[in-house]
Amino acid sequence: MTLAFPNKKVLEQEYKDLSGLLSNIVDSVPMYLFVKDTGDGFRYVYSSPMMNQLYGQFLGDVVGKTDFELFPDPVVAQAFRDKDLEVVKTAKMQRFTEQMIDREGVLRFIDTMKMLVPREGKAPYLLGMSWDITHQQQIEEEQQENNKRLALSCQAGKIYPWIWDVINETAELSLVQNGEIIHTFIEHESFTEKIHPDEQQMYRDVVNAFARGETDSLRLSFRCRYFSDQYVWLEKIGEVYEYDKEGKPSKAIGILRDITADKQHEEDVRAKRLAEESDRMKSAFIANMSHEIRTPLNAIVGFSTLLAQAETEEEKQEYLQIIQSSNEFLLQLIGDILDISKIESGKLEFIHTTFRLNEIFAPQERAFSLRAEPGVEVVFESDGDDYYIVSEKTRLTQVLTNFLSNAVKFTTSGSIRFGYKLTDTGIYAYVTDTGTGITKEHLSTVFDRFVKLDMFKQGTGLGLSICKTIISILKGDIGVESEEGKGSTFWFTIPCSPVKVS
Repeated sequence: MTLAFPNKKVLEQEYKDLSGLLSNIVDSVPMYLFVKDTGDGFRYVYSSPMMNQLYGQFLGDVVGKTDFELFPDPVVAQAFRDKDLEVVKTAKMQRFTEQMIDREGVLRFIDTMKMLVPREGKAPYLLGMSWDITHQQQIEEEQQENNKRLALSCQAGKIYPWIWDVINETAELSLVQNGEIIHTFIEHESFTEKIHPDEQQMYRDVVNAFARGETDSLRLSFRCRYFSDQYVWLEKIGEVYEYDKEGKPSKAIGILRDITADKQHEEDVRAKRLAEESDRMKSAFIANMSHEIRTPLNAIVGFSTLLAQAETEEEKQEYLQIIQSSNEFLLQLIGDILDISKIESGKLEFIHTTFRLNEIFAPQERAFSLRAEPGVEVVFESDGDDYYIVSEKTRLTQVLTNFLSNAVKFTTSGSIRFGYKLTDTGIYAYVTDTGTGITKEHLSTVFDRFVKLDMFKQGTGLGLSICKTIISILKGDIGVESEEGKGSTFWFTIPCSPVKVS
């Protein structure tokens, strides 16, 4: 059997074709490819067409030259030579970034790999492959600059960007440390546990609804001590930016913002407005007091003079009744002013004793029947039982009589009914009248200081405010239901343990 071998011409042609193919491939690859002879002063023995673009005066004439002949700047040439020597010394592939100025004077960044290619009986070749990463370097520098700006902005605004993996309940939180943004991963629940107990359930409700896809965005504020030992106010803003196959949120993005300073500013503004309103109301109060005090004093002085000149007993009794009424109103004015002063200074005294409820309710029926308009019925509604409680008898009497005084003042016909009922936690007391009632716009302010619903009626506008303070100190509630033209029901509740009188 005879083996057939390709003839020499066929082999030469195939070699030539393969060599041409490899040359075309190398020429087409978008990289700088070169070979240096380490045994001949690192002279170039090959350079790809792209290499020639780096050199101006030596365009197309790189082979046979060294870096010192190609680069006019000896510092650049020496830097390349140092890298070549390092590859020869270590006999390992090296990769590094080099800088050079091309023929148009543009600074370029080159990512280069160099390695040795052994040759039999001769010094090895040094094979180099480089990629122009100038554009990539510019992008990285721009990104670093943008990150720096973002870090400064986040630091100045106390902003923490986040990305929430809704499915795995983890979040990537960005923080600023030493002027740089760092990213940390946290468990959703570990953050939630740091929220103030008063806002924690609200936070869970809102965020869970967001995670279920019930809303596409969220915005809420709460107190949290995740970033420090002290609670600070944070605002969380976010929106869904990725959904799963079922249309449920899978990822969300947003920011946390420290709004403690904003909250403090709001409080300062609110306090300023309250102070301004308080000053305005105090000015109105002083003006009102001047009028209110002068009225009974003028009556007392005037009718005292007339009393001395009265000729009949009936006339004297009429003057005495006016003087007595003026005295009572003046005492009420002074009492209210003293109570407000004690409230402001925190010295309003409360002495708890044991007493029967009927002691403060029953006597008011006769007392206010005498003060009511003719035809107005004043009724203490009782089921016949009586109860012992432990509370502040004087202050509760003050609240009840204030309610009754207002009812008498604004009721000209019908009835005034008052009483109390037992509740699960204490007692509920009420005064219901068929008087003029209160407009809807005034219902929310009746317990504020210096508020008078009728400027033509006697009063300081302090009584109901004092009542509210008293009931608040007794840890109870106070309120009113009213309809204009049909009457009102003023009520209060206090916690206590009533014991039936046997």
